[in-house]
Amino acid sequence: MDLFNPIIEERRWHPNFRSLLLLDNRSTFDVLNDWALGFNDRDGKFVQEFQTTFNSSFWELYLFAVLKEYSVPVDFSKSRPDFCIPSLNLNIEATIATNAQGSEPESTLLDKTSPSNLNTFNMNTIIRLSNSLSAKHNKYVDSYSALDHVKGRAFVVAVANFDQPFSFLACQRPIEAVLHCYYVDEERYIATGGREGRLEGKELLQAFKSNGSPVTLGLFTTPVYKEISAVIFNGCATIGKVRALSTDTSYGVIFTALRLNPASDQPYIIKQPKRLYQESLLDGLRIYHNPFAEHPLDPALFRRPGVFQWYFQGDERIVEQYEGQLLARSVCTLIRKAR
Repeated sequence: MDLFNPIIEERRWHPNFRSLLLLDNRSTFDVLNDWALGFNDRDGKFVQEFQTTFNSSFWELYLFAVLKEYSVPVDFSKSRPDFCIPSLNLNIEATIATNAQGSEPESTLLDKTSPSNLNTFNMNTIIRLSNSLSAKHNKYVDSYSALDHVKGRAFVVAVANFDQPFSFLACQRPIEAVLHCYYVDEERYIATGGREGRLEGKELLQAFKSNGSPVTLGLFTTPVYKEISAVIFNGCATIGKVRALSTDTSYGVIFTALRLNPASDQPYIIKQPKRLYQESLLDGLRIYHNPFAEHPLDPALFRRPGVFQWYFQGDERIVEQYEGQLLARSVCTLIRKAR
């Protein structure tokens, strides 16, 4: 499968695909080609979609690379869901949160400044993630649940947010609000200079669309979404991940990463050139388990150092997190101007 040989006219290229071609970095191409190795293009449209819509295809490639990292075999003989894993009695469906109609896509990043209000920024992503997960739940109930290879098996939705410029800065705030009504108001913390106590989450039951209509949060706080066993999320699965994993030694590529510091409200901030910066494929991976799941996902399946998990043992919430866990990362490329 040749991802980078254009098979459609240039005017239809997705901006992210165009940027990759302009970068023309073979080590970046090598990472994505490695992710795609063994991937089965079941409907013959994957390369076209990678070049025209990009983000959903990119997310599928990342998930496939993760499954290979865990040595999990995928059965591509089934047309749906996206990843059928009969050896583990598991099916995974991939989806992404995209921008609302009429709003700016994440690919306009280069023309924008970072968000001025984190609450407004996070609420936009909360609504888009909720829409994506709700749509996949409906798809399962209306279609997937009738398939023999889906019945009686855990069903996991893997979602990533590509819904607005700087979407990678949302970290875990929106997904935890959507699933568990858990929201951290960082704007309030910043405004008070931390004088009101530690940076901790509060219950958030609803978010509101631009037209004022409410969106109910807490998909995993009642049995309504019992068909979804867990949600996989990684806000750091972006082109920045590819560049971090590549062997590129170009001058002027600077990584800034925020990593968990359990002893403080402030994360570790790492700013390093590419030659010194280190990041793994699994960095940023988060698994949220549904306590009401009809077919629970065993937390041992994805347990690795650095992989976050949120699950329950009886009424007790268990959060597995690790010092240095990747929260967010950005990449800056410095360009030397000719004299």
